[in-house]
Amino acid sequence: MRTVAPTISVVLPARDEGDRVGATVASALGAAAEPDGIEAVVVDDCSSADGRPRVAAGADRRRTRIIRSELHLGVGAARNLAARHAHGRLLFITDAHTRFSDGWDHEVRRLIAPARILSVTVRDRASAWRGHGCRLVVPHMGTRWNTAPPAADAPAHVQIASSAGTVVQRALFERLGGYDEGMVHYGGFEPEFSVRAWRAGAEIVHTTTVEVTHRFKPKAECTAFLAAARTAMVHNCLRFGTAHLPESMILEMVRLHALEYPDHIREALVMLEQRGAWGRRAELARSLRHDFASFVRRFALLDQIGRPVPEV
Repeated sequence: MRTVAPTISVVLPARDEGDRVGATVASALGAAAEPDGIEAVVVDDCSSADGRPRVAAGADRRRTRIIRSELHLGVGAARNLAARHAHGRLLFITDAHTRFSDGWDHEVRRLIAPARILSVTVRDRASAWRGHGCRLVVPHMGTRWNTAPPAADAPAHVQIASSAGTVVQRALFERLGGYDEGMVHYGGFEPEFSVRAWRAGAEIVHTTTVEVTHRFKPKAECTAFLAAARTAMVHNCLRFGTAHLPESMILEMVRLHALEYPDHIREALVMLEQRGAWGRRAELARSLRHDFASFVRRFALLDQIGRPVPEV
């Protein structure tokens, strides 16, 4: 039987997710209007033996490739690796524990454009909560969810697309350079990629016609996970800000993290220097079409206590 070449590659990193990966793949294929046009590319990010991704037999397994990494890559590098192995023209970037809305692939094909990234609606599996993309918190360099859907009579531009539901043409993803592999393990990858996309001249458009239902970690599990990842997260926020913020705000960002995370700031700053953050800033200044001030103007950006963000 001839295999149809995929037009959409669902790409996801998985670390100790086990059967959740198979359920996500089954949902992506089962909810698709044209499942023969879908493939799943999973990066097993150094899972334990018991936690390796498992996909059921049949069509799900035939349409799925699992790439095993013996080193812990982190979500950004794992997504980039999956994208390099993808055959589809479009990448649907998601997590290992999501469910897809019916006909999602038809809507993705209808809405995507060469210089457009889609932000899909993220729904909580345990409640009626929905997230409609995210907005940037400056100078912390974290994010907050948009919980209200966009107005029907306005362009549905959002600052940041979520990790659970980002859709982009593979050519644009490659042109942007994928996720920043100077970041480590977890935290900050999605907002940095999104800001870089805006600065490169792309747009991020939110849609309410494609939904993924997401398993958010229970509170105790989330607390333990964030505690283990905290140094990496502080470093990633600092690298993100160093790459994009006006220089006048960088020291304010460092002070903020030092006050909030005194046990992590020293190691994070060492990592910042070792991983070439200032060189990254210079590289982006040379290669991107717009400066960060254009992002500030586009969204009338305020800092986290309501002050205008400097444009220089």
